[in-house]
Amino acid sequence: MTSWLRRVAVLFLAWVASAAGTLEGAAGDCQPKRQTELAILFLRGLPFVNVTVNGRAAIFLLDTGAERTILAASAAQRLGVAAHYEYPRRMRSLDTALFSGDARLRSLGLGSIGLADYSVLVGAVSLPGPDGRPLDGLLGADFFSSFDVDLDLARGRMILYERSGCAIAAPPWRAPYTVIAANRSLHDHLSFPVSLDGRKLAAFIDTGAELSTIDATAVRALGVSGAALDQDPVANLQGAGAEVVRSRAHRFARLQVGGETLQDRVIFVANLQLQDADLVLGIDFLRLRRLWLSYGAHQIFLGRPTT
Repeated sequence: MTSWLRRVAVLFLAWVASAAGTLEGAAGDCQPKRQTELAILFLRGLPFVNVTVNGRAAIFLLDTGAERTILAASAAQRLGVAAHYEYPRRMRSLDTALFSGDARLRSLGLGSIGLADYSVLVGAVSLPGPDGRPLDGLLGADFFSSFDVDLDLARGRMILYERSGCAIAAPPWRAPYTVIAANRSLHDHLSFPVSLDGRKLAAFIDTGAELSTIDATAVRALGVSGAALDQDPVANLQGAGAEVVRSRAHRFARLQVGGETLQDRVIFVANLQLQDADLVLGIDFLRLRRLWLSYGAHQIFLGRPTT
């Protein structure tokens, strides 16, 4: 090898070593930066948190299944938030399309952080809140996608971290967990593959759904007949707009999520008409788990259920 080739080879190897060191350092530096912690209050099995809207107290549902953060029209009036309905927006709740307006909050406060000039939808959110009062609103996927989110549902707390675009090596807890690589859909859902009775489906986590539910079209593709569903118990599901949707409680033999297999699982069947998933995993699946959601890194850590 000539001297100039040796010199080029040495420089190339030095660059590779330097680049590898830089990448290794970057991975090591990808640590979650904690911002605030909020207590979760469970009402009728669903998770709520206390927030402030323009400095005034309100209570919001944690709803990763909702595309947008929504302020109830009744709460907007109480809190002095002016909504604009010149260009009505559509928001989906179960199988119903609801129309809403837009508003900008001077501030949305959560624990020790405040989000200024925050955009929300204003609509007919009709779920009951604490003490019989109407629900003030819900935090949707647009909110969650601004953070890395540690949902410790088993202990009733939510910890928000600064959003990171790099994948962390492990969640900030020691309990067993499953790593799930997710895709971020056009509707801001972190969707990922699951297996139900041996068939691959797309799913996402919906903390605003009390019960895990599968779309009726996907059930037909699984080979479950209408006659079989007719033998299942009837259940009514209620959406954010107070509409009631008839469903069937069907028992499936095996649900696989990540590396975990659940046997003999009851999942509700309804006409969801989802565009980016076949199945939503609700609070009945999540209640005793810890969950890490990273919309920037397309990463989910799903903790094992506590006993």
